[in-house]
Amino acid sequence: MTIPDLLRGAALFTADSQAPGLLHLHFVRSQYAAARIVAVHTDEAKAFPGVVAVFCAEDLSVIPVWEIALLPESFAQPPLAADLVRYVGEKVVAIVAESPAIAIDAAELVVIDYGPLPALTDMRYASLDTSPVLFSEHPSNVCLQWPSDNPNPNLSGSDVVTSVSHSIPRVSCAPIEGHAIVATPLPDGRLEILVSTQVPVAAQRQIARSLQMELSDVRVVVPNVGGGFGGKAAGGVCEHVVVAAAARALGCPVSFIEDRNANLSSMQGRGVRNHVKLHASSDGQLLAIEADITADAGAYPNVGAVEPGKTRMMVCGPYGIAAANITAQAVVTNLPPVGAYRGPGRSEAAVMLERTLDVLADALGIDPVEIRRRNLLAADAFPYLAPTGLEYDSGNYYELLDLLVARSGYHHLREQQLERRSTNGQLLGIGVSFVIDSTAWFSRTEGAAIHINDDGKIVVLTGSASAGQQHGNLYRSLVQRLFPVPSDQIIVVEGDTDQWSQSDGTMGSRTAQLAGTAVLRSVERLHEALLDRAAHNFEAATEDIVIYPGGQVGVRGVPSRSLTFAQLVTSTKEPIEASCLYEQSGATYPAAAHLSVVEVDVETGRVVPIRHVAVTDCGVVLDSDSARSQVIGATAQGISQALYEEFLFDEDGNPLTNSFADYALPSAAEIPAIETHFIETPSPRNPLGAKGVGEIGMIAAPVAVQNAVIDAVRHLGVQHMDMPCTPEKVWAAINLRNV
Repeated sequence: MTIPDLLRGAALFTADSQAPGLLHLHFVRSQYAAARIVAVHTDEAKAFPGVVAVFCAEDLSVIPVWEIALLPESFAQPPLAADLVRYVGEKVVAIVAESPAIAIDAAELVVIDYGPLPALTDMRYASLDTSPVLFSEHPSNVCLQWPSDNPNPNLSGSDVVTSVSHSIPRVSCAPIEGHAIVATPLPDGRLEILVSTQVPVAAQRQIARSLQMELSDVRVVVPNVGGGFGGKAAGGVCEHVVVAAAARALGCPVSFIEDRNANLSSMQGRGVRNHVKLHASSDGQLLAIEADITADAGAYPNVGAVEPGKTRMMVCGPYGIAAANITAQAVVTNLPPVGAYRGPGRSEAAVMLERTLDVLADALGIDPVEIRRRNLLAADAFPYLAPTGLEYDSGNYYELLDLLVARSGYHHLREQQLERRSTNGQLLGIGVSFVIDSTAWFSRTEGAAIHINDDGKIVVLTGSASAGQQHGNLYRSLVQRLFPVPSDQIIVVEGDTDQWSQSDGTMGSRTAQLAGTAVLRSVERLHEALLDRAAHNFEAATEDIVIYPGGQVGVRGVPSRSLTFAQLVTSTKEPIEASCLYEQSGATYPAAAHLSVVEVDVETGRVVPIRHVAVTDCGVVLDSDSARSQVIGATAQGISQALYEEFLFDEDGNPLTNSFADYALPSAAEIPAIETHFIETPSPRNPLGAKGVGEIGMIAAPVAVQNAVIDAVRHLGVQHMDMPCTPEKVWAAINLRNV
């Protein structure tokens, strides 16, 4: 068996580039959250030995980054700040030098005179009349708003109303590799961009737009990507634009490799406050949900600003809730911009619903599993139109919940919990969540191409970009459905815009169902073309042509007559190739039920996760190893969000957690073994029957763990606490609730 380069430590990443004459770029960043730029003094930096160039905004003729058409272009982010800075860490000056160390040292010599302005650092005050308006071209700090589609829902039959306010903190994507790019000018005037991104075509489009170049003059190539998690799902990254512009201006390769401090601030997600009301009958039947959602989009609204719109559509989850009254808004603040983070919008909806549902269950004296069972949609309800307008494709929610209860030994765990309360200070908490995801929800078109080389190898071309997922394993298996050849005879090319550009990249758990289907359809067409070529060569009927294992083609019943793929390809000048641009009719809706078991120390508030069970329905499981790994990875991140992670700022917008010394990430020792199980309800929306699996664990796990922590101390009078459930919060909830 061939060991992948990633496992052998031989995989090459953007930072490994050794382009001849490579220069290195470093940014001078704002130390203020809000200020006017009065003057920038760069003479000493320019004179520093080894410095090649120093760029300010006026030195680079680039168009600001603007990706989201829903947002006014007045919110576009300048690649280098010109007149104003709007958050601590905003890029003001770019130093290009012969080495990273020289660039960093020269940056210390740049002096910037600022005129400080009042900073808005709390989203709760963004829409107040007394708060400063951050963009003079826009009348308020509300950048996007969604009024309710049903402001007066029918609430008849409601016996109980449960209200909970939720705060979901900002978290960092924290991939192993941050933003990384090498831009190389080519002799023909083109730019070749080696970049760590999930969306190569979007990166090509934004760089070409900002530099006012023809799209065909920008080639984006994605090497191995050291993690993305949504943080690299935006094509418009200011660092990319500045590096590309600098390389073009200097006529030589320029690189930027983001350090950890900058990365923790540049790739952030969540940052949401919600108020939720559940209306129910006395027997626990959910009748309506009402919610008000506010998201902090940061200083330059982008992907994170549109997520409240997604949250409001997902709030009914897997339950037969008849009515929904949801308002949502995104606001700008003087904090770093918020992008996507694994399960954006959907994870927040799960927290809103599943946490409030636990509070309702406690108020009614109903077991958390039982109240969910009473409200789940039945298998014959699909396709199901939710009151928020989404149409769920398929599911068997009762089977999913039953499997979770059986595999976890739920009832025995409850018995253990009661025993613990009477024996020691290590309380047992059991939390459950039942969630759905909406995958391939935004962009549902994807393409692929395939051909056979002169040497007989099959080449698959796609625009996806693996960030550890190893899409090639899936694509090869799809080729092998019709071509019985070994894996090493199939070459997969991902993320090269010169090779294939009909793609929206890897995001939203869309790759298997969309790119996978495009590959499958291309394989089917290639198979047909190969049979036609062979039939012509052998003067036989197409139905009599067979493909033998290993890559030879012959006539059925005449084993002595055969040709290799290579011989067939070279028998004429016409290539054997095929392609497909596939469009899916709608999103798919995977589901998951999670159970978390935690220990809580009453004396210290310390929480230790000791068990986690994840049962997932992602449609037909196409690659079991990959699906299991995706669930485990996402669940581990979800546990971390619930217990450890929170990016903090002081009242002036200064980051307080911009290194791993302060921003808590768990090691493998803090994450329990995650037990994974699957059921399959095929999606009718693609021929593979697949639904996304990359994010569902991150949607289900955080709130299951949060519910478990509160469950452990509920008998002590604790009703709710926000993530992360740190020892300080848990201890305070136990000891200070009546103070």
